[in-house]
Amino acid sequence: MYARTRAYNMAAVARDFGRWRAALPRIPLAGPGLANLPWMRQLGTFLNTVRGAGTVTFHRYPLKDCFSSPGTQSFPTIPNLFTSYASDRLAQGLVRYVAVAHAHGLPFRVDELNSVACAGAPGVSNTFASALWALDVLFEMASVGVDGVNIHTLPNSYYAPFSFSQSGGVWQATVNPLYYGLLMFAQATPPGSRLLPVQGLTRQVRIWATLAPDGTTHTVLINDNPTAPALVFLRVPRSSAVPTLEQLQAPSEAATSGVTLGGQSFAAAGDSDSLVGPHSLTPVSSLGGMYSIRLAPGSAAMLTS
Repeated sequence: MYARTRAYNMAAVARDFGRWRAALPRIPLAGPGLANLPWMRQLGTFLNTVRGAGTVTFHRYPLKDCFSSPGTQSFPTIPNLFTSYASDRLAQGLVRYVAVAHAHGLPFRVDELNSVACAGAPGVSNTFASALWALDVLFEMASVGVDGVNIHTLPNSYYAPFSFSQSGGVWQATVNPLYYGLLMFAQATPPGSRLLPVQGLTRQVRIWATLAPDGTTHTVLINDNPTAPALVFLRVPRSSAVPTLEQLQAPSEAATSGVTLGGQSFAAAGDSDSLVGPHSLTPVSSLGGMYSIRLAPGSAAMLTS
C-alpha cells in the first residue's frame, strides 16, 4: 500500500517540510528526499518556498527488483549493472539538480544509493559485480558535483556492505563484496582530493584519477568485462615515489566470497575488524614515461604514484 494518495505533490512536500521546520527550529533539515526525477524539476520552487534546508537529498538506484520486468534495462542482472544506464547516466540525471542546489548555497547529497531497489537482488547485489559497480558509480557521482553519498542498507538485505549475526550468544560480522569496492574508492579519494581529467579512455576499461592533498596521484582502472583481460597504457604526473599497483579481484564477477583487495581480505568468521593477510602492492616501472597495466577479467586496480 502506498503511503500517499495520487493527489500528493511537491507543494504538499513543501508544506510537510514546513511543519518539520516548525517542530525542529534549530536543526538543519535535509530534503526533499525524493526518488523521482520528474518531481525534482520543481526543486527550485521547493527551495524558494521552504526555509532552513541544510542539504538537498535524493535517492538513486539503477536497477529495480520490484518495479521492472525481464528484458528491461532496469531489471536486476549483472550485465545491466555494467551498462551506461546504471553508471554515467545514473549520475548525469542529477546534473541540473546539483546545479540548483549549489545555486542556493546548499550541498547535494544522494542520501540513498545502492545497486537494486527493494533490498537488492540475489545474484547481483551480493556479488563482486556490485563492488566494481559501486567503485565506478561513486566516481561518476563525484564527477557531476554530488557532495556526498550514503550507501543504503537494512537488515536481511542483499545489498548490505556488511552484515551481523548471532549464534550461541556470540555476534559475528560478515563483510560482503560491495564493501571492498567502497574501500578502494575511499583509498583513492582521501579527504581534500580532486578529480583529474583523463584522456584516451577505452570502451572496455573505466579510468578515474585523483590528486590527493599530499600530491599523490591515484589512478583507478575498472575492467567489467567478465571474460576478457585488458592491457592499459598510462601516462601519469611525475612523482618522486615509486608507483605501486593494488588489485581488487575475486574468482568471478558473480562471486559472493573470495574477494581480495591488495591480496588481503576480511576474515570469513569476522574475527578481525581489519584486512588480514600479506598486503600485495606491486611496484610498477615505466618505459618512456608510460606504465603498462594488465587487468584480469572482471577486476579493478589502483596505481598510486
